[in-house]
Amino acid sequence: MSRTLNKILFSIVLVCCLVGFSFPLMAKDFLYVASNNNLHIVDCDTDSVVKTIPFNDYIVGAIPSPDGKRFYMNSFHAVYEVDTQTNQIAEIHEFWSDLNRVTIMPGIAVSADNKFLYLSVSITKKKLNIPRLNVLPPQLVVYDVRKKQMVKNFEIPPNCSAVVSPPDDRNSVILLAQDVFKLNMKNGKTTKILGVLHPEDGKPGLNVLAVWNNWSPGKNGVVSVPSYSAENLFYMLIDKKGNLDMLKAEDIIFAYSSTVSPDLKYLYAVMDEVYKIDMKTGKTLAMDHLELGTCYNATLTSDGKKLYVGPGGPDLSVYDTATMKRLGIISLKGDGLIASLITK
Repeated sequence: MSRTLNKILFSIVLVCCLVGFSFPLMAKDFLYVASNNNLHIVDCDTDSVVKTIPFNDYIVGAIPSPDGKRFYMNSFHAVYEVDTQTNQIAEIHEFWSDLNRVTIMPGIAVSADNKFLYLSVSITKKKLNIPRLNVLPPQLVVYDVRKKQMVKNFEIPPNCSAVVSPPDDRNSVILLAQDVFKLNMKNGKTTKILGVLHPEDGKPGLNVLAVWNNWSPGKNGVVSVPSYSAENLFYMLIDKKGNLDMLKAEDIIFAYSSTVSPDLKYLYAVMDEVYKIDMKTGKTLAMDHLELGTCYNATLTSDGKKLYVGPGGPDLSVYDTATMKRLGIISLKGDGLIASLITK
């Protein structure tokens, strides 16, 4: 072989290597599924549990940090901080003591810069040897996860079961309470943006069966919440700028939670059945009865091609979103309420 040909071949191999190294490794989707006493990590390529992290608690809410490097799951008295790079519990933030009963509501949120937790809490204080309890007004606590301390707190409306932190509006959070409010984080002022228990004139009162603040995947992510009036079903939609919109459903179904596809074309809702909804018309496009019963959560892969329904009992059901046919069932070690997608 001539030296010229050798040089050409070497150059081709070198260019291929450089091009290959210039591209990042393909990101993979994982589900973080909290159940009683165990956190399950599911590989979305194989639909199998690749790791189980044991602990001793029951989880009522969970959310990943915006950068995906942390997964926060909360019981009523503590927040568990999971390092998603090592898949280990990095810290347990305790909020409950003998003299300070701090109860955390399920729907916690993380600030856009990944530094703070936003927690809706109720606080009951007691002094030693004094038979009297001091019940404080409901509070939103801003908690610095690195310093492990509360840095701000605001009095908020009652029954705030979830907080939404819009990443494109860093000065505000959305409070899902008896009504829906926007809280200004600079001055603590709350502004009502949707009447739920106290509707605006001419608008129906609403009922929400359960509230989680799991963002749908993609750059246009949306938090969606099924909301019922006496006559209709609506899906409450909150975008990354904190704007709120309502989608009226064509059919009245029962749904605990819902999620929106990355292209904002479809919405998937779940309770005893799973539904695929057209986001423009609210029309039901497909449905399936859940083989193993009631589920509380719906989670999509980052490409929107697979839907994971559950947990509710100790399992997840996997669906092909194009056909809405069940692909399989993933077994878990315990009952749970919520699952979150992390792409890494």
